[in-house]
Amino acid sequence: MEIAILSDIHDNLKNLDWTPNYLKERNIQHAIFCGDFCSPFVINSLGKSGIEVHAVFGNNDGDRFNIQKNAQNFPNIHLYGEYFGDEKNILVLDSVRFGCTHYHFYAKTMIKTNWYDVVCFGHSHQQHKQKFGNALLIHPAEIAGNSSSPSFAIYDTQYRSSEFIAIGS
Repeated sequence: MEIAILSDIHDNLKNLDWTPNYLKERNIQHAIFCGDFCSPFVINSLGKSGIEVHAVFGNNDGDRFNIQKNAQNFPNIHLYGEYFGDEKNILVLDSVRFGCTHYHFYAKTMIKTNWYDVVCFGHSHQQHKQKFGNALLIHPAEIAGNSSSPSFAIYDTQYRSSEFIAIGS
């Protein structure tokens, strides 16, 4: 199973709209979002995609009330707050244990617990991939394309591998 890892949309609907089309072509049905939707209307684009999205908030999600309110209209959007994955409530997809937060300093602490196979994070807008024992710490860069080329990551649960995808390629 392939799972998309997205982060930092920052209201860029053009790049966001390209992404679900690409995911559907690859038959990817699940995504993890590492924060910074920014505006509540971004939820509508994610929700209409039909892709199952597990998401956390970032530091630029100023109107969390309306983001949550919009998410309630879409059963495929799951908002977890600041992070997801603690020792009692870890997201498991195809036998792979995922944790997610927006912030690198939390992600680096999470990966050291040995509770996860993959910890995803955002915030810095820079691609990052690092192994910790058998676990992977990954930042998919940004959908927005504000400070780096727009991209996201795909994690393959069967091969326990990942790749970065440039948006628009």
